[in-house]
Amino acid sequence: MRITKGVIVGIVFGFGLSFCISFLFMLIAQGLAGGYTSLFGKSWLYYATIFPFMLTFAILGLYFTKQENVSNKKLRLVSLIAALFITLYSGTIGALFGEYVVRGGSLRTYTSGGYTGVNVEGVLIWGTIYSFILLPFTTPLARLIIHAFLELLKKYKISY
Repeated sequence: MRITKGVIVGIVFGFGLSFCISFLFMLIAQGLAGGYTSLFGKSWLYYATIFPFMLTFAILGLYFTKQENVSNKKLRLVSLIAALFITLYSGTIGALFGEYVVRGGSLRTYTSGGYTGVNVEGVLIWGTIYSFILLPFTTPLARLIIHAFLELLKKYKISY
């Protein structure tokens, strides 16, 4: 029962966190781009982050409910792996999936003005490069968020 609760709390935490992180990312990006055009931004960003956050925190909920004591070294390694997975997935497959959903099931569309579409190869290559380049920034952020998640599990007596 404890494991099930840990996974469910992880899924809910990941779902909420994906929206918060996407919203903050969108606000910062619009501010740096010169102005705020809409409150919630592009919806593909939200679709790109939902799955990796929910999956990561479901797995972390499972992991933390089975572990009695998590050392600082393990927590740093878990943070590195989680940050890499989330940024790699959301920057590549998640971005393509989000565009696919937003465009109505087609990554390649033809309009009267010519061909418009998504550069799938470029998204896969540059998403991978960005995920590795941004690891020094995303890993400490992941460590902070995972620590907050672990404290939440301890507060509700789901984790040791």
